[in-house]
Amino acid sequence: LDLPSEKIDSIIVNTKEDYSELEQVVSHKIKLALEENKNLIKKYELENQIEKAKQRKVWLNCGGFITIDPTEALVAIDVNSGKYTGKNTLEETVYKVNYEATIEIAKQLRLRDIGGIIIIDYIDIEHKEKIEKLLKETLKQDRAKTQVEGFTKLNLMELTRKHICSHKE
Repeated sequence: LDLPSEKIDSIIVNTKEDYSELEQVVSHKIKLALEENKNLIKKYELENQIEKAKQRKVWLNCGGFITIDPTEALVAIDVNSGKYTGKNTLEETVYKVNYEATIEIAKQLRLRDIGGIIIIDYIDIEHKEKIEKLLKETLKQDRAKTQVEGFTKLNLMELTRKHICSHKE
């Protein structure tokens, strides 16, 4: 059983068995609630997130997207502006897409438990330092050991991440 983060204040389950199991491992600070006979996946609309985690392409709020391509050696993540053209300068447009992509990438790394070598190909990047700092800050929420190596000579972001789950194929 993977123990929850200190930031979690409540856990809702829908079977007595799950409740009993969690009751023994969850600290007294976390509220445990039982909602029997309810489909929690539908109630909390988790199907969207589950489906999103299976897709190669993940859309960003701004209209840009990232693609996640696992290979034997590494995971390649590509950032694209997609439909987003921005309202101001090209530089501001690129920064907004790269900013949203950075936050989504950190989320997807946790959600999919992506580990090993990860290479991110940002859109032509003017704000390297800001994006690298944002990535490091966002990854602090991740319980997995992550090492951000920075940008390579080819302007690719390089990082490594340990898997949380040991049963990965």
